Amino acid sequence: MAKQERGAAPETDVPYYRALFGALGWGVVAFAILVLFGRGEGEADTTRLLVQIGWILIACVLAAWPTWYAARHRGWSELWKLFLLAAPAFWVLRALTLILDALLFR
Repeated sequence: MAKQERGAAPETDVPYYRALFGALGWGVVAFAILVLFGRGEGEADTTRLLVQIGWILIACVLAAWPTWYAARHRGWSELWKLFLLAAPAFWVLRALTLILDALLFR
């Protein structure tokens, strides 16, 4: 039986939904920023808010995939680690969804 390399974490079975919860934490932060710094009132702004919530959810679901993959190989199943691990993927995807929204709907 071969020994594992020193310092290498064993591959663990991290369920996808845990990685999704880590990414959804950033979705809550993005939503809070959207509500705090959103401007205007009225029905049009309510529609914009709902569209942005949809983009945030898309970014969360897509960011959970690389988070889940990396967490399995690192052996991380703690939610706070998944939250931190999801940050780069979520914010890059959030920036892309903002660009896509500006190109498609404005």
